[in-house]
Amino acid sequence: MIDTQSIRDKILDLAIQGKLTEQLDSDSNIRQYLALKKINIASNENKDIPSTWCSAPLKQLSQISTGTSIPEDVKKENYQGYIGGFAYIGTKDVGFDHVVDYDNGVRIPNNEQGFVVAEASSVLLCIEGGSAGRKIAIIDQNVCYGNKLCKFYTTIISPYYLYYYLQSNSFKKIFKNKVTGLIGGVNLTTLKKLIIPVPPLTEQKRIVEKIEQVFSVLDAIDELQAQYADNLTVLKSKLIDLAIQGKLTEQRPEDGSAEELYQQIQAEKTDIIITHKGRKDNNILPIDEDVPFDVPNNWKWIRFGETGFFRKGPFGSSLTKSMFVPKSENTVKIYEQQHAINKDHTLGTYYITREYFETSMKGFEVMPGDIIVSCAGTIGETYIMPEEIERGIINQALMRITVVPSIDKRFFLYYFDSQLKSRAKDGNGMAITNIPPFDILKNLYFPLPPLAEQKRIVDRLDKLLAVCDEIRD
Repeated sequence: MIDTQSIRDKILDLAIQGKLTEQLDSDSNIRQYLALKKINIASNENKDIPSTWCSAPLKQLSQISTGTSIPEDVKKENYQGYIGGFAYIGTKDVGFDHVVDYDNGVRIPNNEQGFVVAEASSVLLCIEGGSAGRKIAIIDQNVCYGNKLCKFYTTIISPYYLYYYLQSNSFKKIFKNKVTGLIGGVNLTTLKKLIIPVPPLTEQKRIVEKIEQVFSVLDAIDELQAQYADNLTVLKSKLIDLAIQGKLTEQRPEDGSAEELYQQIQAEKTDIIITHKGRKDNNILPIDEDVPFDVPNNWKWIRFGETGFFRKGPFGSSLTKSMFVPKSENTVKIYEQQHAINKDHTLGTYYITREYFETSMKGFEVMPGDIIVSCAGTIGETYIMPEEIERGIINQALMRITVVPSIDKRFFLYYFDSQLKSRAKDGNGMAITNIPPFDILKNLYFPLPPLAEQKRIVDRLDKLLAVCDEIRD
């Protein structure tokens, strides 16, 4: 895919170096113009800009000031629903897409004391927090604004040229952390010391027009790429559907039948029960004729609950932070949602005593090869626990699945993920926030191919989906 953001950054860098536009003899003399405006021109020559340009202090070219927050002892509701006055703009009202939400319901009366007004055509830049240097917009009406926003108001140069300069790498690198590469904040004192490149006014206009022309093309590319990415997502989902219906692989007589495999699965489940890893489930329904789709003749429909054993974590009151202890030789680890989401068993610092594990938590132990599933918030993230995990238990937000040996875990997960995603919205189109109850989950249908074909399906899917990912990249 095309990295349009990198192209935008490059375009802005070229623009403020005078390499995006032509310098014309007909352009007015910017030095004379700034001298008439009593702007001090920087004496040090900037070799990175054309000879027809000059450099000048930002604080003389533009008013620079931060806004005012609503006092803590004044309820924000006092300013809601007010008709007239000025819209009050905070950082949350300036989008990363450079759009300002003027209709946020908060307005400041015209005669209210203690608030700062930003004039229409001002540039508002976020200068604090994670959105510092990233949220920026030109306002089209007078507004009051918050203390984490900085106003740049100019009648000397083009506000649009200034707007694009403030998004350039030349500006941002001044405030980037040398270690993280991120902007933690934009210091007002540093802002007022900046010397910026200034083209002739007519060239400023050409620069803005050229930037907006290129950016409109990049916007169109972004739209197409988003649509393309969506299509790839649909394609990947379709491939998985075809695979788990037996339509991407051949059925071979030497594989045997799923009915034979099913008998083996029953024996394996009995072995697991004997080793205290599970218990017989009497709530699994028999298969009826209302199956989701047709499967090959040597396959068999079974229920999800017949593939292994499912266990959710302990109730909240039986595992609280007050029980956690520092790691030692006599502790047992607690696995959390982050382990499933990040696919990393080494994360986390929560432990319980081995004594509490042995007396109350042993039934929640997770073993190598078990699958953990995030069950709340970010639902459906799965992770096969590797051999080298620390001894531990699942917490309240996880589910443990122990799949029988005769079912390939990767095949199981492909089908599990597809079923979960198909049920990821409720009847109103809203995203669900919890795994379905066990009685529903265990009675979902599961198409069972012979084990050899399960492995072929997974190998074929892995290759096809890898190609999709290469196309996306």
